[in-house]
Amino acid sequence: MIIRILEDEVMDNPQEAAAYDAMDHSAVNAQFVEDLCTTFPLDPPTTDGSHHDVLDVGTGTALIPIAICQKLPMARVMAIDMSTAMLTLAKANVDMDGMLDRIQLAHIDAADTGYENEMFDLVISNSIVHHLENPLPTLQEIVRVARPQGMIFVRDLLRPQSEEELKLLVETYGGINETERRLFGDSLRAALTIDEIRELITPLGFAPETVQVTSDRHWTWAAHKS
Repeated sequence: MIIRILEDEVMDNPQEAAAYDAMDHSAVNAQFVEDLCTTFPLDPPTTDGSHHDVLDVGTGTALIPIAICQKLPMARVMAIDMSTAMLTLAKANVDMDGMLDRIQLAHIDAADTGYENEMFDLVISNSIVHHLENPLPTLQEIVRVARPQGMIFVRDLLRPQSEEELKLLVETYGGINETERRLFGDSLRAALTIDEIRELITPLGFAPETVQVTSDRHWTWAAHKS
């Protein structure tokens, strides 16, 4: 088993943020949104014009909120991140796609958002957990701000079991240049195993089976809050 080696918790280097934004995340993001909508079909907006309030934890450059809003006209997203470099790029992306009226960006700590209890219909996160030395406070916060019977959909990388497996994943998915491959390899080393993430969510009142391996390099936690 590969030992977990942490990355920087916040990717606030403008060059690395730009390199991340330039990587082709389209297939992974599209799969995230498709799986989300399959797992939690969202009803159409009501006649009074109400929306589904979504919190995206660790939004990065806001590509997933944009994809969600393009697919779901009833979605309204609060997108948070601790990286000012990421949020600068996120604002440009949101503006370019004409989503400023539906996606709000905020520089907020995922472990202490300051939002009210049970505020969001849906809380999502893609690839924040592997950045966190101790993911538990952020997972607790995700549960706290989800409304009763609200939806939680969290996906992240799965740490490979061997150096050979890691090398193959980097060769397959790591991109075409050295910076992209290094970033992806570092992220895989920092990721949790399926047992580690299950051990974290079980004390929060969720069955271990709500976390499943969902690709050769991802786990997904999908659950309704009781």
